[in-house]
Amino acid sequence: MKVLVNVTPSDEQLPIVSRNRPGVELIRGAAGSGKTTTALLRLRALRRSFLNRKQREGRTQPIRILVLTYNRTLRGYINALASQQILDTDEIDLTVSTFGKWGMTLLDKPEILSDVQRKHRINLLGRGIALPEEFLLEEVEYVMGRFIPERLDDYLLVRREGRGVSPRVDRPLRRQILEEVITPYCQWKENQERWDWNDLAVRLAEQRVGDPYDILITDETQDFSANQIRAINNHLAEVHSLTFVVDTLQRIYARGFTWQEAGITVRPENSRRLSVNYRNTVEIARFAAPLLEGIPVDDDGTIPDFSKCEKHGPLPLVLKGLYSEQVAFVVDYISDNIDLEEESVAFLHPLGWFRDLKPALDEAGLDYVDMTRRSEWPTSEVNIALSTLHSAKGLEYDHVMIIGLNAQVTQHGEEEEDDRLIKQRRLLAMGIGRARESVIVGYKPREASRLIQYLEPSTFEELEL
Repeated sequence: MKVLVNVTPSDEQLPIVSRNRPGVELIRGAAGSGKTTTALLRLRALRRSFLNRKQREGRTQPIRILVLTYNRTLRGYINALASQQILDTDEIDLTVSTFGKWGMTLLDKPEILSDVQRKHRINLLGRGIALPEEFLLEEVEYVMGRFIPERLDDYLLVRREGRGVSPRVDRPLRRQILEEVITPYCQWKENQERWDWNDLAVRLAEQRVGDPYDILITDETQDFSANQIRAINNHLAEVHSLTFVVDTLQRIYARGFTWQEAGITVRPENSRRLSVNYRNTVEIARFAAPLLEGIPVDDDGTIPDFSKCEKHGPLPLVLKGLYSEQVAFVVDYISDNIDLEEESVAFLHPLGWFRDLKPALDEAGLDYVDMTRRSEWPTSEVNIALSTLHSAKGLEYDHVMIIGLNAQVTQHGEEEEDDRLIKQRRLLAMGIGRARESVIVGYKPREASRLIQYLEPSTFEELEL
């Protein structure tokens, strides 16, 4: 699969790349604005600055650099990009990792509860809670990721940052969640002598393990928890550079906190916002825009400025028909319209269901690679990727195809303010925003996802199959 080639900083990126002094730097920006590219260009400048400082001080140990991502697929992509920016030398110790893998390595791979075990226990404890199971799971994850164990009672008093207003979780319901689910769950883990992923972050926030880092970058920071940020902050050298790349409008996990409570000081002089959309065409940007209209945006979120897209392309296509008809259309479309030696294609799906697509690609002689949860970026010449929407976060492709977009795979509540509906809208907008040149979305009319209703007819061409 292709990755970005070496790039020259734009006028908007140059001030961020040039700021190579120690301390915290916050890079805010909408999807497609080049946040990750800017952070890695900044990494190259920071490497030079810290190497010069090391030589002046006569230090012999290498400069330690850590780049953290929120999932394996993004980790593989960023590792490929970072390798372009950092030369392999004994003077540099570079690690690109997910938070989970980094923490597991530092703490000698403690036994972690599986997702199935964790969800089963929480759902068992939450049978008397008047909330949908999936929402309750996310609420518990949110609470335990935001507060340290000694301060869980703060949940009863503070604003639920990033969790929306529906379903409504008032103070009596919060107390019930805390007393009937979270506290017994923590006690159960202790009795079982087992950890979950939040325990990993809490331990690293309390205890520094190994040598500290001179330079640390976290990408897609909006999907990190407060305890993960505390752990990161606890593993920095006395003189360090810490860069956060963030856009809370693209948050797709149950996260939410203030920088201050996580121990990070953000001032106007160490925060920059990128506004120019370098990835999408005007047509793709306009297609995604209605999905985000009306969604609350905090200071770390950036509404895309579609007037600043710099290129044009074809109108996105929306296919109406049976899934088999959608598959046949996109396979023919690739064969007839896309040069796979030069261009990349991503098939994205909310749940990663590609059972019927794979045989069709095989029959057409179109090679593909499954990108979901891969820890290494594939280096083959294959330029068709299959991925969940979640695993596509932070990546980009020339062409994006999201077929099979039915209600079954995008479940949510009925209210407009429903947190799960807002999450699904963000997720689809994010997936569409992975595309540089073209987008195709497909659905079966009688089973259509409600998300289709948010698309503005004037922004796409509709085809009945």
